[in-house]
Amino acid sequence: MIRLQYVWIRNYESLRTIVAHQHSCCELIYYLKGDGDGAIGNKPYHYEPSTFVFVNPNVTHRETHAHQTSMISIGFTTDSPLPDNCFYKDASSKIFNFVQTIRHEFKKKDAFHQEYIESLLAIVLLEIQRKNLEEVKSFASPKDGNIDYAISYVNEYYMADINLSDLAHSTGYCDDHFRILFKKKTGMAPKEYILHVRLCAAQKMLEENELSLTDIATKCGFEYYSRFSLFFKTKTGLAPSEYRARFLQKNE
Repeated sequence: MIRLQYVWIRNYESLRTIVAHQHSCCELIYYLKGDGDGAIGNKPYHYEPSTFVFVNPNVTHRETHAHQTSMISIGFTTDSPLPDNCFYKDASSKIFNFVQTIRHEFKKKDAFHQEYIESLLAIVLLEIQRKNLEEVKSFASPKDGNIDYAISYVNEYYMADINLSDLAHSTGYCDDHFRILFKKKTGMAPKEYILHVRLCAAQKMLEENELSLTDIATKCGFEYYSRFSLFFKTKTGLAPSEYRARFLQKNE
């Protein structure tokens, strides 16, 4: 549960220093105007318009304003898990829009304004947690995990006409980088892997001896049986019918 403590706009002249201090509540500081330097704990930052900081309770922070600075400070307490202390550029203005709405609600003080502000702060906390997570992912390159999703997609849709460029973009990579990471993960280029999965599926279907050769070709993504037969023989040295016959003979 979030409880609002204060909302206020602060204006400071140039070359003003706010000495290191801390609060018993969380504080969100959104910089509207000016620039300068600050620090959260021992982590320095340089602020400018459309940047913000989030500071946890009892964490020391300070500022020095190079130019006249205007900011909005919002203090609140919560019993929910807190994101890490952070400093971010609000490139999309998403946080700014929330802050402006909070400022407006606090000024007008319409019915349920505090409850409304507190619900907005809950969303802001989630947005900050998202930003923290994105930063960690970017540092650790966890988008490599998206290659696993691409592999899973191929495993399920090997019979379809898979557009490799679309598959690459769905993982967040350009085509060339996608091919490099895919091969690093599987030992095969994407197209080669698709054909490998098709071959494995064909072998399994042939061994089960339930479908016609034409049906197997279709289910493995080949429009024409002749192409399937040529592909299969190139890979195994046997025509599909020969592979099936040998498997059945071996297992009689």
